[in-house]
Amino acid sequence: MAWGLEIDTEMVRLCRAEMRRGRLQLQRRAESAVPPGLLRPSPKDANVADAGALGGFLQALCKNTGCRGWVRLALPDPIFTMRTLATDEVPTQRDEARRFLRWQARDLLPFLPEEARLDFLTPSAGADGRLRAICLMARGRILAEYEEVLARAGLRAAVLDARTICLAQAASAPLTRGTTGLLAVGEKRSTLLILQEGQPRFWRLVPEGRESWATGDRTRLLREVADSVIYGRESEGLAALQAMHLTAPGSMAAEVASALGEWLAVPVTPLNLGAALAAGGHPDDLVRWGPAIGAAIRPC
Repeated sequence: MAWGLEIDTEMVRLCRAEMRRGRLQLQRRAESAVPPGLLRPSPKDANVADAGALGGFLQALCKNTGCRGWVRLALPDPIFTMRTLATDEVPTQRDEARRFLRWQARDLLPFLPEEARLDFLTPSAGADGRLRAICLMARGRILAEYEEVLARAGLRAAVLDARTICLAQAASAPLTRGTTGLLAVGEKRSTLLILQEGQPRFWRLVPEGRESWATGDRTRLLREVADSVIYGRESEGLAALQAMHLTAPGSMAAEVASALGEWLAVPVTPLNLGAALAAGGHPDDLVRWGPAIGAAIRPC
């Protein structure tokens, strides 16, 4: 059973979980609010204003839960870039492949390619016969900031991943069929992830969230998501979207699902993480623990 840790601008959440015989086993969990301004996610600029303070919050969580050693980490989406790279070949050795793909992605990154940490899914052939490698990238010095925070709490990162990728891991059961979207609505921004047969294929950071929805300008979020779906289909050759699941703060999930379903003309439903994880008996607020749970149950 592994520890999963989510670090975000408003909360840090730590839990110990595993999947056993297709059902979630969630033993321990704890969370703490993050003071405003302590964390400013950016793909190229410093993220952590005070590593000692943030490390102190994590240290308190570890004391409450008995966590120590290795954790699997879910980090804010804006520090990552996900791209599909087309190439004629990819080196068979994984370290060589990472170096090769970093160079291939050099024009897509807001920093030098040698500064990037990159992971990728096994490349597959596209319709034109060229290989497609789906890559997740982040600046090494940014990830090192979070690793320093962990070290101050006596922890080490076994895996570092994006928050919405971890949420998709937790929600994998309803995302494995056809072309499915996962929309994570945040306070000021949202993340759209589109998967085909359970594999991430396209993502977009949408500059709208709960705040614009609450002020009554709801079409901005709906239009951004709809345009992103169209762009993903045209630029990445994705099949037509068949369904979408979403998470959102407070009680707005049902409202967004209803309105977005009309815009996209596909079924859109609030994510039922309890059903996805066969988590009978666990709390009703399981969705907000999704990224930490997904990090914990993610294969290394």
